Amino acid sequence: MLFKPLALTPLIPSVLSASTGVATFNNYAAQSNTVCGPKTGVSGTYGAAIGDLSAIWQGAKCAGSAGDMSKCSGQNPVSGYEGPSCPTTTCGLCFKVCNTGGYGGATVQGVGNCITVDIIDACPSESAWNYCKTEVPADERCGSSGTNSLDVDQSGYVGLTGGSWSSSSPNLAISIESASC
Repeated sequence: MLFKPLALTPLIPSVLSASTGVATFNNYAAQSNTVCGPKTGVSGTYGAAIGDLSAIWQGAKCAGSAGDMSKCSGQNPVSGYEGPSCPTTTCGLCFKVCNTGGYGGATVQGVGNCITVDIIDACPSESAWNYCKTEVPADERCGSSGTNSLDVDQSGYVGLTGGSWSSSSPNLAISIESASC
């Protein structure tokens, strides 16, 4: 009887099996102030931010002002607001993200399409950039409690759905699992 040797692979210190969550979308090409710096990662990956309350987050939670609505000016932070500081422990982790449908039952194309994301930022739950957005359902805000939220670069929407992202595009229900970059 022949035995097939086991491949030894390093454990990715994150999710080892698939989890579910929600993908929101952001223009990281226009953003220079990410926790990990601008995306310089691997070709074929998309930049993403991970919520600091997510089960797939690593390290200490971001430190900041806990939901102080006086820091909000409508749906945005007040002028001059400085967001929470976040650890860099999730920088460079990669995840395979697959489209499992439009979040909340929205109709989308490309169900089953997958991309690889490289974590370049954090979504602090205690950031006014997140908690001021009261017109966005809480479970669809990056950094929301109890949701594995990933804020993916808008260019990743094409890979997940086959269509271009616009401000009216629905968020996506996703499966998430550890991946190599």
